[in-house]
Amino acid sequence: MSESEDPQAIIDQLEERLDLPVHPTYPLRDREIVGIWRKRSVEALRGLESGGFFARKDALGRPLHVNLFAVADGPMSPNFEDAPGRTILLGELIRNIVHPGRITQGLKGTCAATCVEIYVAERDPAEYARIVAGLVSPAGRVKLRSGTELARDEEVLEPGEHEFRRSPVSRLFQVACMEYAYPELDYQNAEDGQFEGVKNTGTGLSLGAFDRLLDGITGKHWETLSDAHARFAALFARFGVDTSKVADLHRDALSIIERVTGAGEAVFATLEVPKVRSPVRRAAGSADHAAHKIRVLELDRPNGTVVYDDPMDPQQAWFEGIRTRIIDRYGRCTMPIADFEKLLVELSYPPELWPGPEQARPAPTESQPESR
Repeated sequence: MSESEDPQAIIDQLEERLDLPVHPTYPLRDREIVGIWRKRSVEALRGLESGGFFARKDALGRPLHVNLFAVADGPMSPNFEDAPGRTILLGELIRNIVHPGRITQGLKGTCAATCVEIYVAERDPAEYARIVAGLVSPAGRVKLRSGTELARDEEVLEPGEHEFRRSPVSRLFQVACMEYAYPELDYQNAEDGQFEGVKNTGTGLSLGAFDRLLDGITGKHWETLSDAHARFAALFARFGVDTSKVADLHRDALSIIERVTGAGEAVFATLEVPKVRSPVRRAAGSADHAAHKIRVLELDRPNGTVVYDDPMDPQQAWFEGIRTRIIDRYGRCTMPIADFEKLLVELSYPPELWPGPEQARPAPTESQPESR
């Protein structure tokens, strides 16, 4: 396919691919029947032009449709070509690009990888499609914007109840990201655990592992503040060290969120959640996992809330004791600012959008001395 092809011709040809047979037994998301799934996939396909997606380029400078046709027609792992099949993979990829909020972790502990997947599908859709095309190829490898390599970790996409509403495209992406984040461990999707030999060390991503993944996928550096940094700063302050020019999670989190989201960028936050057996965590088998990664979208001062995207796409509130409100089925939620501050233990953001505590605070005046 050439870059100069008419968008309508591209849509027509991709629609022909979506009209090919769908695997007769592979479960579709949300238990959709084939007719409904195909209709929604075609609607998303037509939304690519109206949303300006065909103008987007990947890391190699190629337009989105090149990577869509790579999934539709290019070399593919024989197992994936059989199940779930090209039609499902293509349709799910297109729908994830047009509606990235539908991307979910299912009932797996891949919240951090899911946040990154949603982010790249939303902000860099042609690159997202290129990564997926690389993962489904026979080699199962793709070079990222950072120059490092993301590799497929599963050869068979067996359906499972804990996949829940997670599509096979997201499963491939997230499992590969879990492996990338911890290159010394072996993430096993069926057990939802990182293995060191035969020892299951649990799931989820630590601060360093998330930084590695985020930097690798986006090809740029992200700054991360943690609760541990704040504790060290407090300790230094007690010994008389001036820490006013050093970013502090507890002091500066809201300023960072306001500045960064106001510039149109997202902030990633880790919330330390109570170790209780909520219905969602019980279904996921992750009652002992006390940390959950979310994307912060906005600080709504007038309503006193933080607006965020929960990658679990909860259908009911599950932060016990916290007054969350679910806005839509894509996992957009709100939480009171005070509750958010109480749970917050990590924050990741582009450093160029937040100049630091000194520049972010207004200059002191005689009537309003600088707060320390």
